[in-house]
Amino acid sequence: MSKPKVIFVLYHIYERTFDGIDWRERKRIGFFNTRKECKDVIGTMKDSKGFRDHPVTCFKIFEYEVGKTYWRDEF
Repeated sequence: MSKPKVIFVLYHIYERTFDGIDWRERKRIGFFNTRKECKDVIGTMKDSKGFRDHPVTCFKIFEYEVGKTYWRDEF
């Protein structure tokens, strides 16, 4: 049996407040073949405008198996 294909999705996620309302801001940066590719992109983006004002821990890497259903419940 072959090993399932895995992709890595890089996000930049942080909490934000505007007019007294708190919410989570999410930017999906991209889809990558390896965790190292994600870390390389973080290295190039962390000092860029819009990202440098937040800790590097706001970059999040999520691993997904291709072909797997992740939504399990109805609305």
